[in-house]
Amino acid sequence: MQTHSITREKGFTLVEIIIGIVTLGIALSLLSTLLFPQAKRSVEPLIEMRAAELGIALMNEITSKSFDENSDHSGGAVRCNEISAPPCSLVLGPESESRDNYNDVDDYHDLSNMTNSLGDDLSARYPGYSYSISLCYSDNQGTCVAAGTSLFKRVDIAVTAPTGQVYNYSGLRGNY
Repeated sequence: MQTHSITREKGFTLVEIIIGIVTLGIALSLLSTLLFPQAKRSVEPLIEMRAAELGIALMNEITSKSFDENSDHSGGAVRCNEISAPPCSLVLGPESESRDNYNDVDDYHDLSNMTNSLGDDLSARYPGYSYSISLCYSDNQGTCVAAGTSLFKRVDIAVTAPTGQVYNYSGLRGNY
């Protein structure tokens, strides 16, 4: 007696292949809309950190200087605008000196070249970044007031990242 065995074919049916393709398409579309944009945003904290590093370094350098050209540059025993002391300067900006000779806060007004205090170029260390510095006489709340009428100067630093995003930093320097 002959027996016929029925052999089953192995493989995927057309319906299973179509379901697999649709599932793969949905998974890829989810990846492209949810995960891939995260890769671009993962560099943003690094850009922000570099901008903050540059802004804070500039702020530390500026606020470590004397309040005014007419103030005592060695210890602060004489403060401008006090009795028997010279008046504070009304003009903000450098007194025609190079940056390595800056000795008071307002020397940095309108500074925007990418160098450090020693004159070294910072563009290799911070490629694509730029900054601008502005100063004004200020009240103790940070509002700009008429020149020479306040015991504070406000320092504003705007750091522009390679992406075009501007990061602003402000600080007050008191006449002490």
